[in-house]
Amino acid sequence: GTKIASASSDETVKIWNALTGELILTLEGHSNWVNSVDWSPDGSKLASASRDNTVKIWNALTGELISTLKGHSSHVNSVVW
Repeated sequence: GTKIASASSDETVKIWNALTGELILTLEGHSNWVNSVDWSPDGSKLASASRDNTVKIWNALTGELISTLKGHSSHVNSVVW
């Protein structure tokens, strides 16, 4: 693909142009470190796992938060589609 997603202790997910290094989107909504991100199979969504005990689903094109998955009682360390 031509995009890279990164997870950070700054509580954000960032989407980058892999060819130019340009920042495309910053996804904000977690309230603690983001530990992991993964693209949906069709590339239209991102899932992010956080130390705020949630998984968030994002529209990878617009950055819009689609849903927040709650139920863990501690940090979520990884997410995979």
